[in-house]
Amino acid sequence: MKRALLIFLLTSIWPLIGHAQAVYVDSNTGDDRNPGTREAPLFSVGRAAEIVRSRDNNVCTIKLNPGIYILNHHVSVETEKETAGKRIVIEASILPDDTSWTPEKMPVIASRSVKGEIPGLHHWVVAFLINESHVTIRGIKFHGYFYPHTRYFPIARFNKSTTDLKVEQCMFVGDANVSQIQVGVIAFENEIMVDHCVFYKVRNAVVFAGDSGSFTNSIIFGTSQAVWTASPARGFYFGNSIVANCRYVWVNNYPGAARCTMSNCLVVNNRHHMGIPDSLRLKPGEFEISEIGVIEEGDISLRLTGVDDRPFLDEIDRPLPHDYMHVVPGTPGFDIGAGIFKQRKQ
Repeated sequence: MKRALLIFLLTSIWPLIGHAQAVYVDSNTGDDRNPGTREAPLFSVGRAAEIVRSRDNNVCTIKLNPGIYILNHHVSVETEKETAGKRIVIEASILPDDTSWTPEKMPVIASRSVKGEIPGLHHWVVAFLINESHVTIRGIKFHGYFYPHTRYFPIARFNKSTTDLKVEQCMFVGDANVSQIQVGVIAFENEIMVDHCVFYKVRNAVVFAGDSGSFTNSIIFGTSQAVWTASPARGFYFGNSIVANCRYVWVNNYPGAARCTMSNCLVVNNRHHMGIPDSLRLKPGEFEISEIGVIEEGDISLRLTGVDDRPFLDEIDRPLPHDYMHVVPGTPGFDIGAGIFKQRKQ
């Protein structure tokens, strides 16, 4: 009887997966025994990644419904399918520019992976390990690792044979003393594009080890190093973004070799502008960054909560403002339009 039921489930569910365009995941109502349709979503991101990896279906997109997703192990983003003309996409089912979007509907990724579970990566922890070219991650909020003193990388691409990674409309929120993010996005080789993201109190916002890439329309606030280029980086573009209250705006491993461009940016209240990392400390150094329209005066005001002088419990039960963790209207940097919205909310 059990064998007959199992065969029935496999033969009835697999065709649904095989012809689907996307697999849905829901941490509140999902079940990994479901087919992964919009009406019957999966529970875990790992199970969705297994479906994308399989050559026995056409699925290349994972859609995450609102909820909190705890990763017990890192998720390998890769596939056995022929990927010519296709992208692997991991995105929120409700994106920031959708009319029904609110901050509470942004899916949250947190990791409880054991340090060092990935061979050769020491005691590092990774959420999404990118092992494929042509990957997009969009509309997701990443929180820091549950314990400090951990090299946690929410999005990491160490495979040097891959290209074309896009990270869009994501938020990276950490704290060195509570839930550290070592690097929001770390990627080796070329074609790395970060666009319309927010990095708040992570240790390093982005580390790029390639010659070509871009960082645009984003906010970096309260980091140790905002941008770290770990190669000559002769074609890296940084534009239309805000860097505020950081230790270093830009550090580079190859002094004198980098040829980067920074344009239309607000860069304020940072301790140092440029530096070169060494084994002991970060020290000022020389490498060439062509700056066009970079403003270095003003104070950034982000829409945050927890103002100490408000009455006890005041506003706690209210929904988060739509522009939570974005520049307050009428203050310096607002006109740049940086943040997770491609279309500014009214």
